[in-house]
Amino acid sequence: MSPFEDLRLPQHLALIQSGFEQGQYRQVLEQVRQAQSRYPHSGKLRLWQALAQEALGQTQEAILLAQTLVRHPDPEVAQQARYILGIWQAPRLRRPPEWLSEIPDLSQLEDAEPPEHRLAYRQPQRKSTRSSPAADATDVSSSSGADRFDTKLVWILIGILSALLAGLAWLP
Repeated sequence: MSPFEDLRLPQHLALIQSGFEQGQYRQVLEQVRQAQSRYPHSGKLRLWQALAQEALGQTQEAILLAQTLVRHPDPEVAQQARYILGIWQAPRLRRPPEWLSEIPDLSQLEDAEPPEHRLAYRQPQRKSTRSSPAADATDVSSSSGADRFDTKLVWILIGILSALLAGLAWLP
């Protein structure tokens, strides 16, 4: 005698739902079959059977079972059967490629040589407190053209903003 045979239908349904929520679909299917031996006309058990079958990849069997439940005398069971059938039989939407973001393969990142990925994250070196004119000349010559352009752009923007603020100050 199985420990499940002494349970009432609500207890069976609670155990089945708990197993389903934990992803134990094969156990759920077995529990449903055991409960159906005692409650063969339960539409709720058959709904759980369809859900477990679909979760296990037996979609066609699940759809056929749900189709039989659409005309079940219990209106709640019939409504739930129509709902899950609507989901399972809905056409698959095609997604345009521009909707998808391709995720780069980062598995090789750890194996890469340091010049390929770690230089961008290198800690800035501290300048010595004693600085010679030759070292300063080297620092100026080593700065890239982009850095000089960014600095000029910042000063131009500051000038424009100052002129706008001065003009706004004279407005009545």
